[in-house]
Amino acid sequence: MNCGESGGDVLSYVMKKQGLEFVAAAKSIGAWVNDGKPQHQFKPTTLSPRAALQVLNREATITAVAAGNLAKGMKLTEIDLKRLFVCVNRISRISEEYFA
Repeated sequence: MNCGESGGDVLSYVMKKQGLEFVAAAKSIGAWVNDGKPQHQFKPTTLSPRAALQVLNREATITAVAAGNLAKGMKLTEIDLKRLFVCVNRISRISEEYFA
């Protein structure tokens, strides 16, 4: 290729030579077909899926312990209740982010 590099394809060459992004380069050489389907805009998540699962695991464990204590007839302290509300809020926010 005249750019002095080896490998790649025509689209990569056009992207590099003209400084274009993938879609713009594909359109410029006639390799992009607009099929009329709406393009989805994906909102980036605040947590990676792995980190979200780690948070869900911790919060679900705390919630399960509180539920177990209630089942045994123990009364939750004010601190326990506040922490339980934090758990519920975090679980809800992650659910909304990934499943809404």
